[in-house]
Amino acid sequence: MNKNKLLIAVTLALSLSWVGCNKSGKLDTKSTFKAPSGPVELKLKWPLGERVVMDMDMKMNSEIFIPNQPDSMKQHMTMVQKYGLTVLKETPGGGHEVEMEYLSARMAMEMKGKTMLDYDSDKKSSADKANPVADMFGKIIGAKIQYYMDASNDVERVEGVDELVNRLSSGGQADASMQIFKSAMFGKDNFKRMMSAYRFMPPQPVQPGDTWPINQSFELGPFGTMVVNSDCTLQGWEMHGKRNCARIEFQGTLKSSPGTNANPTGISMTILDGNSSGVSWFDPELGISIDATINQDLKMAMTIPMNGRGNAAARTQTMTNIMNSVITMKLDSVK
Repeated sequence: MNKNKLLIAVTLALSLSWVGCNKSGKLDTKSTFKAPSGPVELKLKWPLGERVVMDMDMKMNSEIFIPNQPDSMKQHMTMVQKYGLTVLKETPGGGHEVEMEYLSARMAMEMKGKTMLDYDSDKKSSADKANPVADMFGKIIGAKIQYYMDASNDVERVEGVDELVNRLSSGGQADASMQIFKSAMFGKDNFKRMMSAYRFMPPQPVQPGDTWPINQSFELGPFGTMVVNSDCTLQGWEMHGKRNCARIEFQGTLKSSPGTNANPTGISMTILDGNSSGVSWFDPELGISIDATINQDLKMAMTIPMNGRGNAAARTQTMTNIMNSVITMKLDSVK
């Protein structure tokens, strides 16, 4: 297994821990919401037929320390994704069916000062076919996933993932790093994780100064499970553009636990130290966050087989990866 390709796959697999959205198409309308004097319920709203188009921008810097190597290896990645969410149905129990569609993607990665990936779905190149990561991202454009959510906004099931995986596998390279990539980034657990970012909302009415915990766990395929424990605080009411929003700040820790199933790749990952923090502006009138910024810092140990064949019994090598990422989410439009 090529180590550079493996590191790219791992970086991408860990990159989408949070996804959110924003109602920028309605930000030109002045908010009619008045901050209450007491507790208020902050609840997500899913108007039937509404379609929002969102942008997520992530910048990640990593420094990788490899045993017996005099210098660390630095890499920088930028990823931008645009996707739409359309509310298709309301269920009798108060839930919703929501369709997600990938609209575009841009990615760039440098490793040791060398460009490893430079992909833009709006500017396709013949060279993309030669890069398995670029080729795979090109295939997700236009793909649709159906979410079935209950009245509490928990994802009950996800459909369309098998079709997407088959689409990604057609005509592509099938080495171990790409299998890791697909398993961690495009499995059902990852899509549940994408929608679970909405669950930072408080379980009861709150007022400025109130704090509530949010505990989440995300399956990462062969890497096991990432556990995120955060404390969220309603800092107060704040105008964000023309909208009167609840400013919610959060901070917490990130940990990992090994997978319960056998790992045929022989690769293991452990988060030695992890912290996250950020701020979100939630619009109670629109029923959704209109903007969010998330910071994550990770120190991770990754052990891989020395022979590169995924033999768990083989001699291994452990690398230490120190990562920092900044993720911002904004809505592009709403109809």
